[in-house]
Amino acid sequence: MSDPGVVTRLAVIGLGHRAATMVASMQAVDPSVSILAVADPDTEGARRRLAMVGAHDAGALIYPSADAMLEDPADYDGVVIGTRCHLHTPMALKVASVGLPLFLEKPVAISPDELGALREAFRGREDEVAVSFPLRHTPLFSKVLEIVNSGVLGTINQIQAVNNVPYGGVYFGQWYRNHDQTGGLWLQKATHDFDCINLLAGSRPVGVAAMESRRVYGGEKPHDLRCSACDETETCPESPQNLARRGDDGGMYQDSDDRTDHWCAFSREIQNHDAGSALIMYENGIHAGYSQNFLSRRAAYRRGATVVGYEATLEFDLAQAELRLIHHRSEKVKRLRVDIEDDGHAGGDLILAESFLDLVRGRAKPNASLRDGLLSAAMCLAARESARTKTFQRV
Repeated sequence: MSDPGVVTRLAVIGLGHRAATMVASMQAVDPSVSILAVADPDTEGARRRLAMVGAHDAGALIYPSADAMLEDPADYDGVVIGTRCHLHTPMALKVASVGLPLFLEKPVAISPDELGALREAFRGREDEVAVSFPLRHTPLFSKVLEIVNSGVLGTINQIQAVNNVPYGGVYFGQWYRNHDQTGGLWLQKATHDFDCINLLAGSRPVGVAAMESRRVYGGEKPHDLRCSACDETETCPESPQNLARRGDDGGMYQDSDDRTDHWCAFSREIQNHDAGSALIMYENGIHAGYSQNFLSRRAAYRRGATVVGYEATLEFDLAQAELRLIHHRSEKVKRLRVDIEDDGHAGGDLILAESFLDLVRGRAKPNASLRDGLLSAAMCLAARESARTKTFQRV
């Protein structure tokens, strides 16, 4: 809720699809939120994306750089960073120097050097940053965490987590295929799931062992090849024609304004894995297994976990918006469905937006702070290095 007559003035660095969606969520929570300025070299695209999600302030000042926009930080109450991933840390460092509350898209960093620089820049000020971890904010996961923390499961010894992604094509047909811009799919996807697993474990991770494979995507095609310039579109399973025939694009056009063309998913420079698995050990003795797969489609979508305790087992699936609590000492099985409006990330975006606005107004610390973002990114970097070197990595 807003204070009567008070306008919350935000500035955005990098207004892509995700940032535009979050801006719209913030304005849905509080219509007094005003987007005063945007730093984005794509001026027309920034205005178009604001209009697409129904955000007002499409007349915001558009700056060519973050430096120019931040010359007078007193103009703003907070900053949203929604650039591509390789710019998250550099832009966050600029905001650190002016001391404004920050909404930082995940992953917070994509290299060990970035991780260290970000940690130092905000040391002692981690709670001035809200990290974009919407899954921990979802109504279903909040209920799951409530059950886990109640102690009804007894002593927990294992967490079995999975993310079968039905829109995995986006990581091979859109800009996410560029490893130097994303850092890979541990940082893109597992950063959300690792954050949730940490909360379920209730302990700090100490080590990660991971492996990955690329069995389908990637290949020998030129990296700059697009379907519109390819002579194999009749036979290629990922061509626009065949995606249209299937009636499911598998994410190949996600986050794109052009739904008739995409980059080749079988190019030789693709480094993203299409499947990965990790084992995580925690200080309290719990260990977690996590698998992500980017070939799943349609009803094969699953995102959730099984938490096994001495007294009971808890299963939940964000894709189905349901959980199941199975008691070990009786035949009792409790099922619960959490119906939500599709506002983004299984209901998490609106709650995440409200958390950031509370930070901006000095009402509360963020539910997911930079401390959480740094830890999750460190785990993802450890998983990436473990898969590369085939060694166990400490976190």
